[in-house]
Amino acid sequence: MANDLEESMGPGRLSKGGFLGKDEKLGEVLQTDDETVKRLGLTHGKIADRLEYFIKAVNCYPERDGKIVDGRFHVSGIVWRGVQPCPWDGTSKYGSIDMTVKNLATEESISFPGLIVHLIREHKFYEGPKSHYRVDPEKAARVLEIK
Repeated sequence: MANDLEESMGPGRLSKGGFLGKDEKLGEVLQTDDETVKRLGLTHGKIADRLEYFIKAVNCYPERDGKIVDGRFHVSGIVWRGVQPCPWDGTSKYGSIDMTVKNLATEESISFPGLIVHLIREHKFYEGPKSHYRVDPEKAARVLEIK
């Protein structure tokens, strides 16, 4: 079953780009990201909450031109017609949104799919390092000022 899941997460299966890059191993990706989150003194839930905060700040409907949130972040995005479901359980909450949050103080940005909130909170999964939609937990903590 685990191999079937890992295989379905590759490019061209459940999504065009894949949740995992070619030759990436789900267990290794999960372990590495879990170690990173612990080293940062954070939890997966805290990172997921912060990402969701920005989705909710634009009422789940980000504007292409963006909106200033908390006077420190420029939040923009796009809503797609279709949805991307979770490879584990089919959940698709926020599965049609792609977001970008720019920290105005540092000029650094992070982009993420809305579904990543669920993937991080429920599965501790940030997508594979070779995935286009990967959210690096260290970069997320820095750009989004997660402490």
